Amino acid sequence: MTNKMSNIDYIINLCFDISEQGKTPSIALIRNLAQHPLAIPEVVKGLQHWKSNPNGRPKIHNKQITTASATNQSLQQRVTQLETQVAIIMQQLKKLAD
Repeated sequence: MTNKMSNIDYIINLCFDISEQGKTPSIALIRNLAQHPLAIPEVVKGLQHWKSNPNGRPKIHNKQITTASATNQSLQQRVTQLETQVAIIMQQLKKLAD
């Protein structure tokens, strides 16, 4: 049962992370972002708990979630940089072809 509680806390933390990104947490989004498989009943329970208590972020897994969130941000920044570089290279190639 302790494992289920930690999964619920993990799900609640995911809800907070998703919400802080300006998105609305959903069962599909939570399961997609989770770092390990989650049972739908647990996701539903965690989502309901988050909706009923939006100010009660659990302390458990907080450091792990923060690290994952920071990794996602750095990955998003890297993708943006790479997209910019590709756009510049494409413009340069187009000029060479003309």
